[in-house]
Amino acid sequence: MRLTAEDLTTRARIRDAAIGLFGRDGFGPATVRAVASAAGVSPGLVIHHFGSKAGLREACDQHVLAQTASQGKEKTDPATTRQLIQDYLNHPDQYADEIAYIRRSLGDESEAGDAFFDAVVRQTQDVIEAGIAAGTIREFDDVRSTAVVVASNSLSMLMLGRHLSRALGADVIEPHGIGPELLRQLTVPALDIYTNGFYADSRFLDAARDALQQDTNNQGREHAP
Repeated sequence: MRLTAEDLTTRARIRDAAIGLFGRDGFGPATVRAVASAAGVSPGLVIHHFGSKAGLREACDQHVLAQTASQGKEKTDPATTRQLIQDYLNHPDQYADEIAYIRRSLGDESEAGDAFFDAVVRQTQDVIEAGIAAGTIREFDDVRSTAVVVASNSLSMLMLGRHLSRALGADVIEPHGIGPELLRQLTVPALDIYTNGFYADSRFLDAARDALQQDTNNQGREHAP
């Protein structure tokens, strides 16, 4: 976990211990007592700072989302994107708990899990809009839907890290499956697709638009009086 001045406080130490335990063991099995033990405090102090286990999880969500939001904003600038990549390659362990926590949140079928994904989509939309304003990202007709696609693609790499590592012959790093070797192999192909596209021309896009327009016309005729 990357450290800031705030991370020196007892509250932050408890939060970071919870992020590690929630990511490793899951939100159900990880207890307040276990978090307290990992943080070197009493269970009562955990409750004092966060009110409940649910309050603790909410604080963890906010912290992890704040970290991803900061990284997202940095990705709108090529120079800071380079620095992010270099930082991960040099210090992958600092990101391990955060990645495991995100994977656990996305796999949690609950209101909290849904809220976490929705927050990531909102952050992605903010990044796209900031990139459009900065001239580093092209304009889209439907920014919201584009944000859902981009967020889903990015998060799928976290969820499928183990399989991606196996497919590319990279070392499988548990518990999240994402290691520097995998990042080295995926970064350029991913950015190449985002930069240059996948298809050689617009025929597939045109075909999809024609099909959707025909469907809209058919739906209109079915509902016509």
